[in-house]
Amino acid sequence: MKQLDLMFGARRLAGHVTGVQRGERALVVLDSDTDVAMGDALMTALEEAGAETRLLRTERAKTDSGEPPAAVAAAMLEADVVFLAVQVSLTHTEAVKAVCAKGGRVAALTQWIPEMMAGGGIEADFHAIEPRVMRVAAAFDQGSTVTVTSPSGTNITLDIRGRLGSPHAKTGVVRAGTFHPIPDIEAPVSPVTGHGTIVADASIPYLGIGVLERPVTLQVVDGNVVSIDGGWEADRVRESWEDLDDPNVYNLAELGIGMNPYCRLIGRMLEDEGVDTTCHFGIGTSNTLGGVIKAKCHYDFIVNNPTITVDDQVIMRDGELLL
Repeated sequence: MKQLDLMFGARRLAGHVTGVQRGERALVVLDSDTDVAMGDALMTALEEAGAETRLLRTERAKTDSGEPPAAVAAAMLEADVVFLAVQVSLTHTEAVKAVCAKGGRVAALTQWIPEMMAGGGIEADFHAIEPRVMRVAAAFDQGSTVTVTSPSGTNITLDIRGRLGSPHAKTGVVRAGTFHPIPDIEAPVSPVTGHGTIVADASIPYLGIGVLERPVTLQVVDGNVVSIDGGWEADRVRESWEDLDDPNVYNLAELGIGMNPYCRLIGRMLEDEGVDTTCHFGIGTSNTLGGVIKAKCHYDFIVNNPTITVDDQVIMRDGELLL
């Protein structure tokens, strides 16, 4: 792919998404499995914006949302804006929370490949979509009970009393004190608990699974996954959870509603989760989304064409957002 194609996305990230200003300190974290051409393009765009730039190479993380090496975490704290161009997520980590707590901002570019710099979700007008995302988030703020059903068999009820959506809305506009997964646009909420069935029929963009050939079914009791079934895809997730030996990996952490009209199901985390006819359920860490659980991982399970009701208000019907 030509460098000019990559520069489209790089300039969108440096400008429209993060609003990098002259003199700001910008850090690009690039792991060993991410194409260096993307790092080079992003560095060029940041230099064009007048930022003081640094590129830091690191090894691929072992688990999604496991903590980065100490040297990487320290470098993140020194930056005004951080771009995490990595293949295994560093998003739901204490390192990211620390950057946000000191007023920095983080753009998570998990599983990005060069094609994502040239088009797709990155083409969205994030600022224009932001008000609609906040309207959905406000419905969570005011709600107590959420039900989610889908044609594939999802049927689950969530208790969201006391949990807010607005502070955790992912609009793709990365301001001070926030992190956003790009190009995902979503309205998430972290349930207190939940009970029912999740049938992921779209994607599990982790562990090399991606777009699903067959559904994966999770049974949730008292806010925890108690079983997972559905062929080799389910086996791979189950084995990963067992290997991590952490009871918190089964925690029902999140319901997120995809809201980016340019995102496509391609088997890449932050494109798939933003598709605007889907929702996803996060399992594992919730303390970056308004919950209280820190786990050794956070995996998302994406559902096609859900119907979502907050108390007595249907906010999405068969994958069509009504707000």
